[in-house]
Amino acid sequence: MNDQFLHYNGTQSYKTDAKNRVTVVAGWRTPSGDPVYLMASQDEGVNIIKVLTAGAVQHRIDTLEKNVTEPKKLAKLKTKLKRVLRDSSINDQGKLLIPRDLAAHAEIAPDTEVMLSAGDSHFEIWPKAKYEELFGTAAVPEEEDEFGTF
Repeated sequence: MNDQFLHYNGTQSYKTDAKNRVTVVAGWRTPSGDPVYLMASQDEGVNIIKVLTAGAVQHRIDTLEKNVTEPKKLAKLKTKLKRVLRDSSINDQGKLLIPRDLAAHAEIAPDTEVMLSAGDSHFEIWPKAKYEELFGTAAVPEEEDEFGTF
């Protein structure tokens, strides 16, 4: 895994502002001017927003190129990925604008609480109530896994 993904750890609660912008954890911000990409997604049956760096997008493309040998299928999957990505950026104050349609998808309104949660090669924006309903307030795993990770 690319080193740039290692800085995503934990979960933080934030409030969106009146313009539906959310402050991004300082360690998760891209260097000034570097793009991020937003993608409507779903996890545990909840509509969420994934936030990816250019490196995370490239990682997904590299994975497809490594594992899909049929050229037409590869082209179709790469097109499908590009189709669902939304260009965005984190401003100099560390804020990320959540576009209206993606906010509606994830049921995130202006001036509401959200959770920023670390993912493998991205971070996620969850509606706080849904996140806490699934994971509680501290995101403690329900049981120990077979590898002793938790």
